[in-house]
Amino acid sequence: MKKNTLIGILMIFINCMYSQQPVLYLNYNEASGVSSIKNAIDNKPFVISNTFGKPERIAGIYGNALRTDGFSTWVSGDLATPLQGQATIETWISLESYPSDEELPYNGLTPSAIVSQRKDGKGFSLGINTFGEWWFEINLSGQIYKVKAPANFPLYEWVHVAGVIDAGAGTLKLVLNGNVVASTAIPATAVFTKADAPLLVGKSEVKKTMGIFLINCLSAAIDETKIYARAKPNSELLSDYTAGIASAATTGEQAIAVPESRFENDLLRPVYHAMPPANWTNEPHGLVKYNNAYHMFYQRTPNGPFKTQMHWGHMTSSDLVHWENKKDALWPTLDGGGTTGTDMKGIWSGDVIVKDNVAHALYTSVNHGSMYNPGISLATSSDANLENWTKKGPVINRQFVNDFRDPYLWKDAATGNYNMIIGAAVGSGGGLDFYSSPDLVTWNHKDQFSTVNYGQMDIGSVIWEMPVFESLGNGKFLLITNPIGGSVNKYGPSKYTRAVYWIGTWNGDKFTPDFIQPKNLDIIHGHLSPTVTRKANGQLVGIGMVDERRSSQAQLNAGWCHTYSLPRVYSLLSDAKTLGQAPAPELQSLRLAGSKRSFTNLSVNGTQQLNADGSAIEIVASVNPAAAATQYGINFAVSASGGEYTKLYYDVNTKQIVLDKSHSSLSSENEENTLIKGDYDEAAFGKPVKFQVFIDHSIIDVFINDAAAFSSRIYPTKADSKDIQLNSVGGASIFTNVEVYNLDKAFGIAQTKINISSESVIAEHAENGKEFFVSVSNNTFKSTLNPSLWQVENLPQGIQVSSIARVSDTKAKIALQGNSTSDYDTNRSVTLSVPATEFTEDKAPSIVTGTAVIFKAVQEAMTTLDLSSAAELKEGFEAEKEIEVKVVNNK
Repeated sequence: MKKNTLIGILMIFINCMYSQQPVLYLNYNEASGVSSIKNAIDNKPFVISNTFGKPERIAGIYGNALRTDGFSTWVSGDLATPLQGQATIETWISLESYPSDEELPYNGLTPSAIVSQRKDGKGFSLGINTFGEWWFEINLSGQIYKVKAPANFPLYEWVHVAGVIDAGAGTLKLVLNGNVVASTAIPATAVFTKADAPLLVGKSEVKKTMGIFLINCLSAAIDETKIYARAKPNSELLSDYTAGIASAATTGEQAIAVPESRFENDLLRPVYHAMPPANWTNEPHGLVKYNNAYHMFYQRTPNGPFKTQMHWGHMTSSDLVHWENKKDALWPTLDGGGTTGTDMKGIWSGDVIVKDNVAHALYTSVNHGSMYNPGISLATSSDANLENWTKKGPVINRQFVNDFRDPYLWKDAATGNYNMIIGAAVGSGGGLDFYSSPDLVTWNHKDQFSTVNYGQMDIGSVIWEMPVFESLGNGKFLLITNPIGGSVNKYGPSKYTRAVYWIGTWNGDKFTPDFIQPKNLDIIHGHLSPTVTRKANGQLVGIGMVDERRSSQAQLNAGWCHTYSLPRVYSLLSDAKTLGQAPAPELQSLRLAGSKRSFTNLSVNGTQQLNADGSAIEIVASVNPAAAATQYGINFAVSASGGEYTKLYYDVNTKQIVLDKSHSSLSSENEENTLIKGDYDEAAFGKPVKFQVFIDHSIIDVFINDAAAFSSRIYPTKADSKDIQLNSVGGASIFTNVEVYNLDKAFGIAQTKINISSESVIAEHAENGKEFFVSVSNNTFKSTLNPSLWQVENLPQGIQVSSIARVSDTKAKIALQGNSTSDYDTNRSVTLSVPATEFTEDKAPSIVTGTAVIFKAVQEAMTTLDLSSAAELKEGFEAEKEIEVKVVNNK
């Protein structure tokens, strides 16, 4: 009897113990790149989908967490254990943004899910839609029950969510951070109705696509996904939350930072241009200085490389060159009560102005109604970092023009009022709408902004976008617009989508252009929609968008779309009717120490390759205008085989800048492999004597004479497409000075860098036993180095590396063996490649490279012969005479 009792007690204990365990436990503790995960309870595999083939893990609540990207990453697998009348579905999540959707009325939306197993109305879903509404829905005994949270889902923070079925207690609950946020009654006899479908984490069972893009996934960090066959009490869920938050290795915002490893092997992604950390961007706007920092906002889809339901992204900088990403400032919401919102289709472009130390954002709001569609809406922030904004609602309804978008603001110093121009469709073409306000809230419509009819100023477009209006000094003002539609097209061929401008005068109420038809902002199309600000010295600086010239498939494969130009300083040229553009001087801070390579007085006839290369570089080439051929310029992104290259040159006869992209890329996804010509105003800009070219993988920014500019996109496919050549056709051109710099990254975590130097001269033919040194910044060397992993390239023939030794945490030395066996007539550089495994911190890039001139060429004296005769030699009397031969510089 006693034995049977003990066995019974033991069985009860075992059953209780096992009932406490989950039936599903995904802990995501695998290393980054692993595309599967096992249920820790039964070891059954789950698959992690990811377009890059390397699902990301980041530091989470306990160990690692899964980082999903919003469009291609989710978990799927079979949940074999049937649930009954009690269950708990829970997970940790830090959500970057609400899932994207198509821009449709509320009833047409396709929600996503955090965790779900659904099909044909059966199963369950912890669901969420594009406006942040979230719920727990489940089929019990053939009946669907749903509990919906009263407030939107939290963003940018770790939260613990759970759906709890407790038929015994007759309740269905939705729990956030251990607190019940919604509940409803269920029958005591209710039993879970399982769906014959996989369990999904990070997406719903219903796909929403736009073309080739899946758009309704989650961009989040997810950890500790569990399902229990019991109803966990509130006290236990609260305890789970408290313990998890105390254990978390990162904040929620840190967890959703895009890992730099995502794009480390991307040959085309820029590294020193401002751009979002991933996914889609469009025009930058609202560039403003606030609390000693520049804030730039931009059009953004945070969930993928596709355009829908625009957000206002946000980044900051101290110098307009080095940028830091911030949380999104604004996104679509349901502010109309229930299922409507004045900006539910998107937060389109606008501007920011500061009044009484409060930032006021005026933006284009669009919806599905008849009012304020489009409209101009207001949001304000007095947050120190402009990270938190309060929407005030619409302030202007479109009523005086056919369409409008993209307000631009300035304060009238004379009256104290605020003026606003808005890009508009007026009559049959583009134009502007014009308003003024005493307080940025109440706006009064004004007559036409320009004294010249818009029909005369337009270039055949449907609407003008992204206007800018600023003083250039000396009584002259600048008006920039971006005409689109009609006869204006992205790929031309007669009129390209691009920024255009007028110079004119302003009387406080009307702008009078000095010329009727606009001038092109850029010599060659590719850059548009600049946003502007003023530096402390009064300089006007603009940063625009440089859009993609490749297919949607290429954008999907890459996981990002569009980038921005480098900052340009605007000025009025001496003719008082042309805008000059020069690179912002702060860009010099990107130049890596020790990377400068200089070449002087090069006479080029044809093509001459430089002993310099790179994918993130700056080239400054000066030309003697009196010794220039009919065509002269620079070739860059040249592959070793010569199959890929981009050619830039000035055609003296046609007075055109030519950008030959016909061999820029071997990819079939490139949409602009062509030769492009742009008219060059030599009278205004001067004959080209200085080319300053910034190359950043797939984007180039070109400045000529610190006056003319353009930006464009190239898409080299080869890792070695980084050589540089000078070109001259129709004769020789003298390049008086050429400088090449490798440039540093301008975004995110500081990358590991190495600098190469020698402490004494290493002269040609005397290299044996000499040493050069490697210094590391933003990292430290490991205590033990593996020299076999270090690669030194371009050593002169006859020279080898004899040893590599660690000197200190940040310094190593490389010793040489042997002397050069062949001549080199110019100083010679070496390139060193060191894998990231040689450094203590695991950070990008995976291979750290450095280049520097190490070897000094020695100009050997030439062997010559001196001939002489002791006596005069006369014609006809040379017999038996002697000539003395002396050898010079030899024997």
